[in-house]
Amino acid sequence: DVFYVNGHTEKMMLPKIQYNNKTIVFCADLIPTAGHLPLPYVMGYDTRPLLTMPEKSLFLTEAAQNNYYLFLEHDAHNQIITVEKTDKGIRLKEVFTCADIF
Repeated sequence: DVFYVNGHTEKMMLPKIQYNNKTIVFCADLIPTAGHLPLPYVMGYDTRPLLTMPEKSLFLTEAAQNNYYLFLEHDAHNQIITVEKTDKGIRLKEVFTCADIF
């Protein structure tokens, strides 16, 4: 399955990979680092940043509800994370390494 977004670039794909009863999502540039979880924190070179925010909200809500494991390709400290809904929006829940998952 693939989640498509258009705010960063046209038709950017976030592949959802099933592995050992987990859904791992390659977050590409929609959520490059754990620091980009808050909705207004988008990439400075998004082609349509005002579109990125609702796409990100939809994706993060789905990720929290379904306990997705989010692979962050640009994050030097957090390889894979999970998220949860809080009073302040979707926030970091847990951090994993690739070795923890694979």
